[in-house]
Order: sequence, then structure tokens, then C-alpha cells
Amino acid sequence: MPNKPNRNITRIETTTRGWEVRIMRRGKGHCKLFSDVPFGGKRKAMMAAREYRDQLIEELASKEISRKQRAKRKTQRNYSGVVGVRYVEETERRGENEYTYGYWEAQWSPSVGVRKKRRFSVNKYGDAEALRLAMKARRDGVAAMDD
Repeated sequence: MPNKPNRNITRIETTTRGWEVRIMRRGKGHCKLFSDVPFGGKRKAMMAAREYRDQLIEELASKEISRKQRAKRKTQRNYSGVVGVRYVEETERRGENEYTYGYWEAQWSPSVGVRKKRRFSVNKYGDAEALRLAMKARRDGVAAMDD
């Protein structure tokens, strides 16, 4: 049950009067209206809306995947072929000269609100070895994640 009694519940006072439950999960909206008249008044409609909301939250939570499972999903934005690993090039100016550095970067989130990165230089390790090290760092980081 949410810590605020009417969380995700809004009062509607137009031609229809009642309580509306609205919850978004993973880009999908869940919405239901509890009109006063069919439920026998404002208070009973609100109680029915709360009950529905609590049931819906419980149902959605049971379908929720863990952070570790989500961290292993490949998205369409992935260009390296490995989730959480990307190739980065940076250019640095020193006087009139420009130097370009390439590296493979692994990224993961060991706990909520924390992001970790490890970079492996292509100049130092070579392209294949830097990619292998980044993939290993990512794999080890995801294995140590909180659920």
C-alpha cells in the first residue's frame, strides 16, 4: 500500500463525478474511473478506488523484472553489440596539435542512484583486448549488483 492514502487517485468533478485511478508502468498507462452514483456515494467510490489501486500495484509489482534482468536487456540504441559497453573517442588539443584517444567503456549501476564506469584504452591494450576487458568489467559489475 502506498504511504500516501490517495496516491495515484484523482477526484473528477465534471459532468461525471468520481475518483480516477491512474498508474504508469514502463510506458503503459492503467486508468479506471469510480463514479460516485454506482458505488453509492463519494466515500464508497473512494474506498473502491483505493482497493483497486492497491490490487493493481500488487499485480504490476509481480510482473516487474529485477534491476539485474533489466541491465542485461539490449536496446536498439546499442551499437557495440554488448549491453552497457560502448566505444568512445575523445579529441584533445595541446597547442596547435590535436590528439584523438579511443577507448571502450563499460557502465553499470551497482545500486539505485549510483553509476560506475571503467574505461580501457585502445592505444594501451589494442581494440580487441580493450573490448574484452570492458565486457569483463561490465559482466563483473552486473554480477555484483543489488536486486
